[in-house]
Amino acid sequence: MKERNPSGNELHKPIVVFAGRSNVGKSSTIRALTGKKIRVGKHPGSTRWELTIDMGPVNFVDIPGFGFMVKSSKESIEEMKDQIVKWLEDWSEDMVLGILIIDISLFRELVNRWSGRGEIPIDVEFYSFLSEISPEVIVVANKIDKMKKRAIPDELEFLHQQLSDAVPGKIPNIVVMSALKKTGLLDLREMIESLLNAQGIEHPAW
Repeated sequence: MKERNPSGNELHKPIVVFAGRSNVGKSSTIRALTGKKIRVGKHPGSTRWELTIDMGPVNFVDIPGFGFMVKSSKESIEEMKDQIVKWLEDWSEDMVLGILIIDISLFRELVNRWSGRGEIPIDVEFYSFLSEISPEVIVVANKIDKMKKRAIPDELEFLHQQLSDAVPGKIPNIVVMSALKKTGLLDLREMIESLLNAQGIEHPAW
């Protein structure tokens, strides 16, 4: 694993980018998925640089979480968001899959809060952005373990509707999982393999 700009790698190896708000379990998801010793921060916004993981035929790239960061000003947070957008635009030539991690237990609350201010919810905004620059996007509905079972179907339907409204004509690829409990990992691996295979790209070296 190396901290570097993945667009600088030799041969322009295909890139799978993992994105998400701070504290949604992004690094934990990558660690559970790959078995690699990805450092997991104790505070929101602990990851400040991109982390590139060699997965054989592809590189996985963990980018900093966008949104709230501990001990950071609003200006610093906006600067980091702008930096993330710039990285993604720079990598778009090599990017074959975007994986957006969300906290499904808080998704509706976040949408209502942002929509109430007349703004596009940040999770939805990044889904739209990833859909523009990446051939495929997977949305990981993480932290399902924090929800009551009877509430899960409604929250997943709400998520599906929000994503469908954001990118009309595109059926969202949603995987339900808990990085903490390590549930849903097989589903995520299978979807990653399927979407890469459709592009003629070999499976990651799990």
